[in-house]
Amino acid sequence: MIRNLGEKYSPLYFLAALGFGGMSVFFFMAFMHITPHPDTPMPTFESIWDAWAAGGAFMKSSILIGYIGMIAMFITHLTLLAWNFREFSKFRRTEAYKTLKSTNAEVTLMAIPLTLGMTVNGMFVAAMALIPGLWGIIESLMPLALLAYGSVGVLALVIMSAYLKRVIAAGFDFKANGGLNQLLSAFAFTMVTVGFAAPAAMSGNKTIVMLALLGSLFFGSIAVLLFVVFLPLGVMSMMRYGLSLQNSATLWLAVPISTLLAITMLRLRHGLQTLETFTPGYDGAEAPKSSILVLVMLSAAIMFQMTFLGLGHLVMRQNGFYKEYLLGRETASPAAFTLVCPGVGLSVLSMFALHVGLVSNGIVEKFSVTYYVLVAVIVVIAAVTLWSAVTLFRNQLSTKGAFALAQQRANSESATVVTEQKTAAEKSTADAR
Repeated sequence: MIRNLGEKYSPLYFLAALGFGGMSVFFFMAFMHITPHPDTPMPTFESIWDAWAAGGAFMKSSILIGYIGMIAMFITHLTLLAWNFREFSKFRRTEAYKTLKSTNAEVTLMAIPLTLGMTVNGMFVAAMALIPGLWGIIESLMPLALLAYGSVGVLALVIMSAYLKRVIAAGFDFKANGGLNQLLSAFAFTMVTVGFAAPAAMSGNKTIVMLALLGSLFFGSIAVLLFVVFLPLGVMSMMRYGLSLQNSATLWLAVPISTLLAITMLRLRHGLQTLETFTPGYDGAEAPKSSILVLVMLSAAIMFQMTFLGLGHLVMRQNGFYKEYLLGRETASPAAFTLVCPGVGLSVLSMFALHVGLVSNGIVEKFSVTYYVLVAVIVVIAAVTLWSAVTLFRNQLSTKGAFALAQQRANSESATVVTEQKTAAEKSTADAR
């Protein structure tokens, strides 16, 4: 992996870590939706191994692939996270960082809390699948989860407040925007929103559920407000000044945002059902796992994503973004990693739509031919996404990637200049003699 990017570093490189973290969560979806866990809202180490013992070839294959993929992707996520913090600490001491803080690009700093939110989420799901007996102490871990997501939320608020204060005072540069870059802020707050919703869905303590509910609603309100403000702002800048080639993938940012919001609604629904059990009028009836309204919500979210995916794909195929930034090794651009998040978002939401929407409402029978076909489609989406993430890593961050090649050319040119200067100096000395 390349090192010492210096002024060439960008906070958008955190999106590389984010993408692999998202893929680890996708592999966890095999446990979440394919393996049975009737006694807990989340799969546990025990429920997964019970499913392994009783399952057939498909079940065992799903569990095996789930473990291998989740562990490999999360280790890659942590490795890239550590690399980013090391490079970012050096970048903060450069003039380029000061310049970034005075331009529209300051919003790229929101990639830091966004990725940290994914780290907390990834650590939690990995622990659930790997640590025996964890569910037995889950209630004692809920305050820690609230504290972790609260800390990430505070970091996001600090970064965004500084950005908004400067933009409101000095004005927004529409000409330099060139895409939907500003939606990164909504993305970050949505990650915090879905994080807070997790304790609301899993805890049986009414205080924890209520605090998680309030935290999720607070950060969710900020996320929706930023989305509503920055989406038309980005469209306006593109209509007037055009779409910047390297920012083309930002057309897809609405996809992961809508995925996180949809999952938030599912989690908060579960939390509200838990709170209902504490009301005086509760009759002991068990809340349904899903409903037609949930199916409609998930379907609407996927159709919403299709509009952005379709438009973005047409634009990026036409303007050559795929060829230059995804497949090519000549141009280094951290913005290219924005491509990975939408694929993760679509594949994860599709798993929820299939199981919570279609299967739970009796529209598709689990383990039927139709079910396997739909799972295969989702797997293809995830496979293409993983291929994109690996390709981008190889072409952008490896020692044979675009940035490394540029560094080698620069070093070669510098060495040539030094050699020429040395030769000229020696010749001058010889002439003087």
